[in-house]
Amino acid sequence: MGKSASDGDWGNSVGARVRELRRGRGLTLKQVGERAELSHAFLSQFERGLTTASVNTLQRIAVALGTTVSALLATRTEQEIGVLRAGEGVAVPRADVPDGTTVRSLSRADWPVQPIEYTGGPVEFGDYFEHVGHEMLYVVSGRIELDFAGGRREELGPADVVTYPGSTPHRWRILGDEQVRVLVIVTDR
Repeated sequence: MGKSASDGDWGNSVGARVRELRRGRGLTLKQVGERAELSHAFLSQFERGLTTASVNTLQRIAVALGTTVSALLATRTEQEIGVLRAGEGVAVPRADVPDGTTVRSLSRADWPVQPIEYTGGPVEFGDYFEHVGHEMLYVVSGRIELDFAGGRREELGPADVVTYPGSTPHRWRILGDEQVRVLVIVTDR
């Protein structure tokens, strides 16, 4: 499957952000690759915008760099007050989610809080996510099941909120046929 122009633009900006963070932390491609369990050749191509990465791969890169996926995805801006209109924000192409699902970052990279909007989502559990900071999940519509490593599961519906450390392995899936919208807010510490 080929990349569209918008996929290339997305890959270039996220790849450049990964390179900037990696170099700022004094890490080599090999070091980040080992931490993320990815080849340094893939990381080099990704940083140069020659390939894209799935959400799970971005999660592994973010953990290796001590940051969040939303911080990798958010655009930089010099504005002190930012307005993000419906349909704006960084949409994540080729995410590890079913067709028709959208994942949208809702703020800029230098904010200590990164909100991400999911419209749709997985119907089956995928890999667990872990990251630095804390996370708050708010169900706007539909029903989901949140699964934490160790066996704890929570069923959540509209207006339900759950908070947890990002270092707690977690994942979620859709329950039922109703359209799901979820707001996930991640802190950087």
